[in-house]
Amino acid sequence: MTMIAGYRLKNGGFLQADILLTSSKNTPLSPFQIPSFSPSVDSTPLMTHTVVGLCQKILVVNKYFAVAFAGSVNEIIKATYLIDKLLAEKIKLTGKRFIDTLIKNQINKLALTAIVLSVEDNEIKLTNFGAEPSISNKYFELHVGGSGAEHAKNYYKQFPIAVFDIPEDDIVVHGTCMALQQFANHLIEEYEDQFESESIIDLFGGGFELVSYYNGQFQKISDVVYAYAEAEFNADGTLQVDHPKFLLRSTYQDNHLKIRSVEICQDEEEDEYTTRNDRTFTIFPVTCFQSTFVKDECKDISFVGEFLCFIIKVKGVHGSFTIPFIRKYDQLVGFLAKAFIACTEKDNVDFIYSETFKQELEERVINYMKMVRQEMKLTK
Repeated sequence: MTMIAGYRLKNGGFLQADILLTSSKNTPLSPFQIPSFSPSVDSTPLMTHTVVGLCQKILVVNKYFAVAFAGSVNEIIKATYLIDKLLAEKIKLTGKRFIDTLIKNQINKLALTAIVLSVEDNEIKLTNFGAEPSISNKYFELHVGGSGAEHAKNYYKQFPIAVFDIPEDDIVVHGTCMALQQFANHLIEEYEDQFESESIIDLFGGGFELVSYYNGQFQKISDVVYAYAEAEFNADGTLQVDHPKFLLRSTYQDNHLKIRSVEICQDEEEDEYTTRNDRTFTIFPVTCFQSTFVKDECKDISFVGEFLCFIIKVKGVHGSFTIPFIRKYDQLVGFLAKAFIACTEKDNVDFIYSETFKQELEERVINYMKMVRQEMKLTK
C-alpha cells in the first residue's frame, strides 16, 4: 500500500509511511523484490501497478522536524533540496514555513504529498501539503495521504475517543502499538488473499516506517519483528502454536533501513524446519533509492526486537480466524526471555516459544473468542 500518515496523540507525535515505489504496468523499469513476497519476477499480480523499488519516505531532518513524503520521486527530491536550502540559510524550520516554500516554488500538489511533524513552542504540530486532515478531537489528530489514505482513516475511526485518552508515560508505546495493529491488518490481508491482491492498496508490501517523538527528539522506531503462524486447540483445550511460516525484522543501521525476511517450511519426512527465500534488504532514503539492494542468505540480522507483531491464524472445526498479538518488550533481552528464540543455521531453523509468550498468546486468543461470542449474542 502507498500510504503516509501523521498523528498527534495527546502531547506525542507520530509519522508513518510505506516503503514501496510503484509505477504503471507499462513502465520500462524492472520489477523489484518485496520482503513479504517470494522473489519471482514481478511477484505482485497487480492490475495497474508494478513495484519498481523500495525506499525510506520519512526524512528526520533534526530533533524537532520530520516529514513523510508520497508522490513523484522527482518532486520529493525537489522538496528535500528546498529543506537543505532553508537549513543553509539558517532559517528555523516550521511546518508553515516549509509548506509556504513548497507553494512559492510551485511544487505541484497533484504530484507531491507531504505531512510534517514539528515541535514549535514546545508543542507537537501537524502540517500537510496535498494531504487530508481527518480525525480531530482533544486527544487525537490525524492527517493522511497516498492511495491507502482511506485505510488509515477507517482504521483510526473505529476507536472511541476514550482509547486516545492515555497516561502521558504510555504515549510512545501506545501510539506505536496502534500503528503496528494497523500494519498487522495489511499483513493479514496479504496472507488471507494468498498474495493475490489486485490493488496496491491491499499490500503490506514488506513493511512500514514509523517515527515517534520521544526522549526530546524525533526518532525512527527500530527493531520490529513480524511473524505469521498457525495454531489450533488440542484435545485438552490447550492452544498449540506451530512454527511461524514467515518472519520479518525491521531495524536501522546508520542511515539505512534493514529488513530481513524468511519463509519457514516444514520437512515432515525429516521432522525439521527449513528456511526459504532468506533475504536482507538494505533500503536507502528516497533521494537515493537506486542504491537499495538485496542480499540472499545474510545472517547478520537476527529475529529479535523491542516490538513484536505476531499474526496467528487459529484453525477450528467451525472455521478459522486470524488476529494480531502485539507486544513491547524491555529491549532485546526482554524479547528473548518473554517472546521466542529463532535460530537460523544454514537452512535449518530452531524455534522456542517462552512459557510467558504461550500463556499470553492463548489469553489473547481466548479473549478474542469471548468477544466474538458476545457480539453474536448482541446481534441476535
